[in-house]
Amino acid sequence: MPVNLRQLAKLLELSPTTVSRALAGYSDVSTKTRNRVRATAKKHNYHPNPVAQRLQKGKTETIGIALSPGQNYFKDTFFLDLLAGISVSLSKVGYDLTISVAPDSEHEIDSLHRMVQGKRVDGMILTLTKASDERISYLLDQNFPFVLYGRTEDQRPHAFLDMDGELAFREACTFLINLGHKRIALINGEPEYMFPAFCAKGYKNGLKSGSLAFDAELVREWRHGDAELSSFQQTLELMQLPDPPSAIIFQTEAATGILQALQQLQLTVGKDISLIGYDDLEIAKTNIPPLTVMRPPGRNAGEQLVGLLMEVIDGRSPDELHKIWKAEMVTRQSTSKLNKT
Repeated sequence: MPVNLRQLAKLLELSPTTVSRALAGYSDVSTKTRNRVRATAKKHNYHPNPVAQRLQKGKTETIGIALSPGQNYFKDTFFLDLLAGISVSLSKVGYDLTISVAPDSEHEIDSLHRMVQGKRVDGMILTLTKASDERISYLLDQNFPFVLYGRTEDQRPHAFLDMDGELAFREACTFLINLGHKRIALINGEPEYMFPAFCAKGYKNGLKSGSLAFDAELVREWRHGDAELSSFQQTLELMQLPDPPSAIIFQTEAATGILQALQQLQLTVGKDISLIGYDDLEIAKTNIPPLTVMRPPGRNAGEQLVGLLMEVIDGRSPDELHKIWKAEMVTRQSTSKLNKT
């Protein structure tokens, strides 16, 4: 007689989530365990029936991802990789994905409320987190399963995966200092978001470790809803300072505006000025010269977010579900030793 997922998990003395991930071939489940789960499933004629499971459990078998309004998500190859990883990983465990985008920031809670109270999804994935984030407070108050791609200052237990922006920008700064640069600028995202706040901290610590003084004139912000124009203007202002920077660190979302400004000023990247971006977007690879970047693991991040959320849905305490990943430096031709002549 066939068994269901929970019966199979009981036979194996594993959690249902582990069994699902083993059957889906996730790398965080050992080969030995995956083989044992598959053999037992075959022996007991286990075949998942998503429709029956939905009816039986009152589940939608759907996960929602809440996107902030005003963002150019689909020009961001990292986000597309992240989304692909989420979608593929959800399909492996029998879940569908629905995307929610509020018309503006004032209606983000309304959008979440419809998803949660309308029982349209079993869990949520949130991106672009803020220090004080009403979306997170709402989901915590509702005791609704969710996972963050990012961090927040809310101290209540919740699951998250984040990239170590502080370490990445500190390493980028140190790399430039070792090339002889002393005037290093930061063109950062808006500080209300947590990731840019960590990036700014890493930048300051990098300067400090290299015995360089922090100069507020060298720190500029680009706007998420208008990255190209705002980064263009900020770059022009930076390079027109009496003592302009010889290097700039930035999030690669702002690369187009920065590169256009440098071209207008007839400055050659990798010769007249060094650039390091965070995120290996398409422009970083195709620009001439290609850009040195700190590259985060996009598709793997999507898989991990799904894994964390499945653990929350399965009842595991979210205060145990925290992961912070490091970006790797990819050195290309946009960085060079400072020409002191």
